[in-house]
Amino acid sequence: MHTLQIAEPILDGYKNEKLSEERIHFLITQANEQLNEISQNKEIYDGFLEQVNAPQKVDNIILWMLLMSNEGICDEYISEFNKGFREIIPVSDLADLLLYLVYSKKIKNIELDGFKYLLEYEEEGIEEADQFCFTNVLLYIQKLKEVQIEF
Repeated sequence: MHTLQIAEPILDGYKNEKLSEERIHFLITQANEQLNEISQNKEIYDGFLEQVNAPQKVDNIILWMLLMSNEGICDEYISEFNKGFREIIPVSDLADLLLYLVYSKKIKNIELDGFKYLLEYEEEGIEEADQFCFTNVLLYIQKLKEVQIEF
């Protein structure tokens, strides 16, 4: 996963300058609400866990990322729970949470259950989120390098 390779000073700078606490709090709240909703239906919840082969012990945010990066699960969740939004969870939400998780692990040294599994998880949606996140950080680096020239 490319996001894990981001240098700590850049990771710290991007998180502090580009990701607001409000955005992260919103995403975490949304993830927890949706996981709580899914877990109310044990049959669906267990089926989703089986599809992503989730570890026995996994942080809620990581579990939400595993589930929502899987297009089939995401589509089924939206259908089963009569969600009135698009057919997918925006990749920007997944990318921002991914960066936040990497930041938490690398900068804050917070242990996250299932983090290693997430890094090794191969699913098109998580790869897309990783690319989106990494590209955003590259754009941030480019912006840092720009200087104003007066003629």
